[in-house]
Amino acid sequence: MGAISAPMDRAIRLWWRAVTLLGSLERMVGIGLLALMVVTITLQVITRYLFGQPLVWVEELATYSFIWSVFLGAALGLKELRHIRIETFLGRIPPRWRAVAQALLYGIVGACCLALAGDALGIMQVESRSETISLPINVGRHWFYSVPLFVGLASMAFTAAYFVVSYLASALTGRPVDAETDVEERRRLDHEADEAELRLAEGAL
Repeated sequence: MGAISAPMDRAIRLWWRAVTLLGSLERMVGIGLLALMVVTITLQVITRYLFGQPLVWVEELATYSFIWSVFLGAALGLKELRHIRIETFLGRIPPRWRAVAQALLYGIVGACCLALAGDALGIMQVESRSETISLPINVGRHWFYSVPLFVGLASMAFTAAYFVVSYLASALTGRPVDAETDVEERRRLDHEADEAELRLAEGAL
């Protein structure tokens, strides 16, 4: 295996940096949406059972927040290698060919995401003709159905393209995949933190 050129290595690292920044944004928005769901549903329970005057827009808002959080979570899961993967076959082939196979798989994932994202663009035109029912302001319903679908798929396609390039570089030069390195490092730090908490708990007994 040959060595990867410095410009290509820098470009892949910058690409992964962009992917992680996008993932951080998706995580923050997702957390905000989950918090919004909890707060609004709690408010709905209070107004319904204590005051007998339920807020009619809460359920619709919670539904839309859930839809956005699902698609953002799916995109974030791909970045953090949290989607279900069956590696029985991949674990039995040499590292170089395993990287080629993973690049091929992510290529298929990216192509499917792009195809579905294209369909979502067409659906937007139809959904934009109707508006929300109970929200305090009228908003096109495409912002809560086809738009989150498109955003999630576009983000996943961007991530899948990174994995294709990164795994191909790994197959050709042996370069480590930044995503795998970062995930392993996070797991190591989480394990060390868990062990430290366990030692503190044992010391307190």
